[in-house]
Amino acid sequence: MQTTYQNIIPRFLTPPKMKIGGGKAFYLVICVWLLFPFISHADTLLEYQVKEIRVSGISTQSIAIKNEEIMVKAAGGDKELDLLYRYAPESVVIIDHRKRTLTTVDEAQIDQINQQAQRLEPVLQGLGKQIANLSSDQRQRLQALVGDKISLDKIAKASEPAMPTRWESIGKKKVAGIRCRNMRIMQGATPIAEVCLADPAAMKMSIQDAATFDALFGFYDHLAAKSQGLARQLGLALPSITTPEVKGIPVEFVNLSRKNGGTMTLQRIDISPVSPDLMRIPGDYKTTPLTPWP
Repeated sequence: MQTTYQNIIPRFLTPPKMKIGGGKAFYLVICVWLLFPFISHADTLLEYQVKEIRVSGISTQSIAIKNEEIMVKAAGGDKELDLLYRYAPESVVIIDHRKRTLTTVDEAQIDQINQQAQRLEPVLQGLGKQIANLSSDQRQRLQALVGDKISLDKIAKASEPAMPTRWESIGKKKVAGIRCRNMRIMQGATPIAEVCLADPAAMKMSIQDAATFDALFGFYDHLAAKSQGLARQLGLALPSITTPEVKGIPVEFVNLSRKNGGTMTLQRIDISPVSPDLMRIPGDYKTTPLTPWP
């Protein structure tokens, strides 16, 4: 079976080089010694508690960062789904343990899917307008006829003008003992999510790991900007996450797009070396192409 289209998060941020005169060398040594516990760790493991209303109980998601790669284990609390971000070459590998498949998401694949979708977009928009004019009873009967795999509500919504998304600061709080800036994502006048962002230094993350996280966000934004039209056909809102107002590591996420939409909250940070085994993908899984729809 093929993996359906997903927007998974090309910039890699590196600190500028500094020229230090001889008279400042002593102060540089002192600063390096004081910062050594912070900069010596090149690996990070973040563990989150995930509550999803559609799934009973509480699950765990972990994010491991090592050597310019990010492995998300149990993405969204789903134990059968992992994601591996690679900076070089820049891509995300979707690891589906249920189907035992590997699907790569990169710029070339997104471009190809967008070209296919552009030919269908006028047809879907026309169909969406017709569905929007149906009565509630008519739409329910048609939905029963086409089945659950095709959402008529999403098709109808795609014919409406796109609502812009924006970020709003709504104060500060503490999550897992770490101060963070709480941000709300708005789509038009409707809140769709809240995200609390923490300073990487406050989490004792290395500069390299923080830069890898920034690169992942930049990769998402780059692909999201190319995919707005297709995303609307799928009923998705793709907000930009690399604006000047949006800086830091997410330590809490609250889904407001539906009632009891679920939360993800940081529980633990480990800056010990991450095992290379955790970053490996299965060698016996089948490679499958990325497709736009189920």
